[in-house]
Amino acid sequence: MPVAIALIIGVVVLAVALVGLVWAVIVLLPFYAYVAIVVYLIWRSNRKHADLAASVKREADLQRHFNEQEMRAWRRSLEEDKSRTASRRERILRRFDEARDPPKK
Repeated sequence: MPVAIALIIGVVVLAVALVGLVWAVIVLLPFYAYVAIVVYLIWRSNRKHADLAASVKREADLQRHFNEQEMRAWRRSLEEDKSRTASRRERILRRFDEARDPPKK
């Protein structure tokens, strides 16, 4: 009789273990898979966000550099225009002075 009781207890323990294993495969495995997918999607989203932020920073730096070059070109152009205008003004004033004050004999 004790052998029968041990066999019954063994079968019950084995059945509980198998039911637990089946329950884990059916219920817990999809849950863990869902959690893993969510973690992966969050990680990928953060990586894309970081890549986008780096891209925006690079583009802003390029645009700032371009704007600085354009500003230097405008300033150089204005300075050249000023010097051209000033030299033209000086030539006109010299001509005007020469025409106004003829040499005396």
